[in-house]
Amino acid sequence: MTHGRACAARIRERAAQEGWPLIHTAAQIVACCQVPPLRAWRLAHGMPLEEAARRLIELCAETGLRQPKLHKGDLSKYELGRTPVPVWMIDPLCRLYRARPDWLGFGGDYSEIPPGEEPENTRLATPFHTPFPLDKPDHGGHRKSQILPPLGIGGSDEMRRRELLHQLAVTTGLVLTSSHLVAIEQTRQRLHEATTGTGIPADILDRLEGLIPGYQRRFYELAPIPRLGALLTDFDEVTRWLGHRLPVMTQRRLWRVAAHLADLTVDTLSFLGQHREAAAWLATARMAADEAGDRPLATWVRAGQAAQASRQGDHTYALRHAQEAQAFARNPTPGLVFACGLEARAHACLGNEAAARAALDRAKDTLEQVPAHLQRSRLWGYPEHRLHGRISNVMTQLSHTHEARAAMPEVLRHYPRNSSTWIRTKLDQATCLIHDGDLDAGCAAALRTLLDLSPEYRTPLVLNRAREVLLLLPEKHRNRPAARELRDFLANPK
Repeated sequence: MTHGRACAARIRERAAQEGWPLIHTAAQIVACCQVPPLRAWRLAHGMPLEEAARRLIELCAETGLRQPKLHKGDLSKYELGRTPVPVWMIDPLCRLYRARPDWLGFGGDYSEIPPGEEPENTRLATPFHTPFPLDKPDHGGHRKSQILPPLGIGGSDEMRRRELLHQLAVTTGLVLTSSHLVAIEQTRQRLHEATTGTGIPADILDRLEGLIPGYQRRFYELAPIPRLGALLTDFDEVTRWLGHRLPVMTQRRLWRVAAHLADLTVDTLSFLGQHREAAAWLATARMAADEAGDRPLATWVRAGQAAQASRQGDHTYALRHAQEAQAFARNPTPGLVFACGLEARAHACLGNEAAARAALDRAKDTLEQVPAHLQRSRLWGYPEHRLHGRISNVMTQLSHTHEARAAMPEVLRHYPRNSSTWIRTKLDQATCLIHDGDLDAGCAAALRTLLDLSPEYRTPLVLNRAREVLLLLPEKHRNRPAARELRDFLANPK
């Protein structure tokens, strides 16, 4: 039974007496008064509808956001779910109530942080979990559908999915929510559902194939989340055209585009620390490359499975995938060099120096046989400086700092500052300093690398790599000033 404002007032009074945090007050109002979270937060602040509507309008004006035409009746309908909340109003509502979107009922918190490791200000978030249904996987292991949670965005599920993808492409500083991840997964699944249709104009096919050179030119210039939004939007269009009945060669051309886009999506999701979603997209990229009949690309994607396992610290699995990719390749290609380099890293991480050096030697020999025009691709090629990056990383893992440093200048000279290879190499420099006993300089170098990055590039993957630098320090040295400064930054990256 829904209670009145008097009940909420009594809860607020008790909260003031006992010093409850605001989120606990809102949770108690949800539980006792049986009102939706959005209304509970307004009541927790003690705001009448008229005041909340007025302050929302004022807040939007002060911050330069879109101006809502809002009356108290409109806000009441939003709170009760009678009218969908426009997606652009979620941010103003969060600002007004000083809350996260999932606390207000827009999706849920599906993070997997172990108990006791949550940041202090989020430990009371559990009352606002909002699970969403998932259908069972089909025989191929793909989920037939995932339902977007009711975010308050109007229209069909398809419209909500597109709105979320558009939000990724245009919003700066956005944090990936569970709803975004569902939209990402739905976009991937559409490729598996493409079965019917009739033809594609030649100019559209040319434009879709032209997407790949465009990404090669500007991939490193796009911040991770806008890049992800653009990739998924383009992948969506390719998927729709693959639903048409097309000549076999036309289908293969589209499958090739889909494979490239899926592979770049894997790279971007991994950089954002979304490893589970990246693994699913890797399977899609592999399937698309196989459908395209493009063995060099399929080799590259199989090597990418080794790279993904390596990022997650599963070096035995990475070794297996790297060797499978080499067995799959028939001719010297960039993907084969990529696989040899990843085998070398896996051996190095497992402590087998002889096998790591042998794999690097195979990578060097293979690269000499790869045609020059295949080496030049910025994303799927393997020029010599890319091999230097692998050598530097493997030698850092083996603590051969002199050999690692000798390979680094070529990497840093050719790769853009925000690329994952540049970041990894800079952190390898910090690791080498620690291996050589210069502990303070190693911590300072890792911190300087993070500070040199734009905030949107300080992703979970990058921060975890920086934490690995800290873990190399002997226990007795982990409270040195330089180490504390790096640890403090990692606890609260700005």
